[in-house]
Amino acid sequence: MLTLYQRLVLGCLLLIAVVTGVSLLVRDSFVELAGLDASRHRADVALSSLAAVRASLAREELTAAQAASEPWFRRQFPVLARNTQSLLEAATIAVSNFDPTIPVSALEAEHARIVAHEREDFSALAGQLEDMNTELERVYGTLKSRHDAVATGLQSRQEWLRARLISICGLSIAVAMVIAALMVFFVVTPIRQTARVARRIGQNDLQQRVEWRHKDDLGAIATELNRLLLKLRELSDSEAGRLQMEHHLSDAVVQSMFEPVIVTDSKGGVLKLNQAAMELLGAGPADRMVLANTPGGERILSAVRMAVSMQRATTGEGEAALLPIQIGKAKRSYRVRTTPIRDSEAKLLGAVTVLEDVTELQEVDRFKTRFLSVASQKLRDPLTRLRTALYALSRGHGGELRPLQAELVTGAEQEVEQMTDLMADLIEIGELETGRREMKLERVRPIDALRDAVTRHRDWAYKKRIDLNIRAFEDLPPVEADRRALRNILDNLLTNALHFTPSGGSVLVEATEIKDAVQFFVRDTGRGIEPERLPGIFGRFSGGAGEGDAAGAILGTGLGLALVRRLTELLGGQVSVESRMGQGSVFSFTLPTASAVEGRHPVEIG
Repeated sequence: MLTLYQRLVLGCLLLIAVVTGVSLLVRDSFVELAGLDASRHRADVALSSLAAVRASLAREELTAAQAASEPWFRRQFPVLARNTQSLLEAATIAVSNFDPTIPVSALEAEHARIVAHEREDFSALAGQLEDMNTELERVYGTLKSRHDAVATGLQSRQEWLRARLISICGLSIAVAMVIAALMVFFVVTPIRQTARVARRIGQNDLQQRVEWRHKDDLGAIATELNRLLLKLRELSDSEAGRLQMEHHLSDAVVQSMFEPVIVTDSKGGVLKLNQAAMELLGAGPADRMVLANTPGGERILSAVRMAVSMQRATTGEGEAALLPIQIGKAKRSYRVRTTPIRDSEAKLLGAVTVLEDVTELQEVDRFKTRFLSVASQKLRDPLTRLRTALYALSRGHGGELRPLQAELVTGAEQEVEQMTDLMADLIEIGELETGRREMKLERVRPIDALRDAVTRHRDWAYKKRIDLNIRAFEDLPPVEADRRALRNILDNLLTNALHFTPSGGSVLVEATEIKDAVQFFVRDTGRGIEPERLPGIFGRFSGGAGEGDAAGAILGTGLGLALVRRLTELLGGQVSVESRMGQGSVFSFTLPTASAVEGRHPVEIG
């Protein structure tokens, strides 16, 4: 039995043979038709030329008869004789090309002899021309009969050739269709059968087999597919055991983790606790309501709800995200990290929460806060005196400066401005960490806050040719926030985005409502943030100036994003960032919505 390739090659060769045979037959037919057309043309030319001779000879005979009595016709006779002689010469050539046996050349010679000399007796000349005309009529009749016979034969031959061409074309089309049908049946059918088996395998029908034993590519595919089916059937027989093994393995991984792990459903019900979580919460593995009955459990439930509503992982930072838990006489602090859980079809199943022990890190952070607060206070007065001195020098109060001196003073002023910004950020963070800064919470419309922030940065965006826009609904619920803190958050994020977005880019600020909160976004089209820098982006001094992306420090201070994180947490929200290299960055933060205010309306009495 032929292989798939052999069938394909054989079908192609048959088609080539059919096309070649038809082409040769068509070519021969057209060549023969062209020859028949040429023969018909020669016969027509011979007959028409001899008819012209007849007409000219008749005029010549009539002129000779009239020339006997009228002199004018004598002068016209030589012209007619020469014309007849020319026509006879042409007719001799045309008739000889058609049928050399017809004696037209003898008539040509006879006519030349008759008109060779001038004569006075035109009556005798007319008689000779009459005899010659009689002979010409006989020759013309012979030529006419042969012409008609040839024309009839040529017409029947042409009709036969045309019929043969039509029959050949029809037969070739039928043969080509038969060959194509055979190729489809013997070549495509095995491939379709293999595809049908593969489709049934995809539908979990493992009792299939590809029947193709030839040593070609399809045979190799069939062999490997049959082997795969055998392995799949073996695996299917042990599927229950495999699933149980995977369950035990995942449970062992969770239990072996040193940090407490809590797996909950989308509503906050506990599905699984590892050993560390059970020891920390003092609960058993089957206690589904342990979070509702444990101090601090509400904080974990809130993080779970936030992760489920935002459909992404949430990681708390700072004091607001720490969960203090008393263990014996020691008080430990844990950072809550919550991630949504989805199945293979992206359906939300619940969330997994990891409690990270950050007690030692918290102590170190407090030490840094005290140090920064003291350092900023001690540096404020010397920095103020330095600014005053540089201002006096730049305005010429210490004498006229040379160009190089003026340039050095200008550079020093710029450095002092950056140090002043750094001191302001340090003082702001110090006040927040020590509790000296009090938040004056009030109802703030998100659209008003966004418009004010965009208005403050519109000129800078225009100078850099950056498209700065707002996308938010007018009827978003008001948030409960400190106006100064919200303004500081938006200014820091917008300044950061505009500073590191190239000319011709765009920055978009928007707000949208989520469950019990409003989420704000600042999107830029900068270079993006390196993945390794994302986890610590909101830490103090996390970046340096001039790194060319939105992840850097706010104009070089290194405290802007840390300040944004701290203010957001004090307002009861969370801040996060998403970024990919070459696709810009998206900073977002949430603020809780303000509770509804009950108002009294006057009622008309009576």
